[in-house]
Amino acid sequence: MMTKGPTAHINELVCLHRSDVKPASEVLTLAFQDYPILRYAFPDKSLRAKMVPCYCQVVLYYGVRYGEVYATSPALEGVAAWITSAYFPMTLWRIVRSVPMSVMRAFGKGGASRMNHPGEYIDAMHKRHAPFKHWFFLIIGVAPQFQGKGYSSKLMRPMLDRMDEEGWPCYTETMDDRNVALYEHFGFKVMEKLAIPDTDLTTWAMLRDAREVAAGFKRG
Repeated sequence: MMTKGPTAHINELVCLHRSDVKPASEVLTLAFQDYPILRYAFPDKSLRAKMVPCYCQVVLYYGVRYGEVYATSPALEGVAAWITSAYFPMTLWRIVRSVPMSVMRAFGKGGASRMNHPGEYIDAMHKRHAPFKHWFFLIIGVAPQFQGKGYSSKLMRPMLDRMDEEGWPCYTETMDDRNVALYEHFGFKVMEKLAIPDTDLTTWAMLRDAREVAAGFKRG
């Protein structure tokens, strides 16, 4: 009997396309309503409820054009997006090429520019800790009713296994301290914890080195 490899496991997920972005963004919207940088950018709860879907669509449209976006199944219990470092940072030109103008216009009018200040620190931290070719784990979200049932693992493990097979490191960042232990479980290490000046935001830079993971398996 043949054992399924990492690529086969990727095929068990649903690869999302541009036409899938809006329904997929609804899943992420539920998961990101209270994410720290979105609370900071849109402190008014009613405005945030309108802006979070735009934010999620921007990230997903970007991921579809420049990377890979997966769902756990056609039911979209969970969604995750990844890009390679060739498409980091998310420049305005790349966003214009990937995101519908209607979404960009709505996001801009809602005050998305408030994300620029923390974004500069986040991008600089990324460049400090991953100045080499790597995958960038952009975003993950699981609908509230499916959280705690293994859907995050189902989304993350196939891509991480593929990176191990191909020797790619993976970088991510989070502003939710609850995610730190989750990502550590998958082999990420905290490289830096940063309190962003003039805000109440804290962000963690996390890196997963495929070589270290492979060495750990050998030792085990």
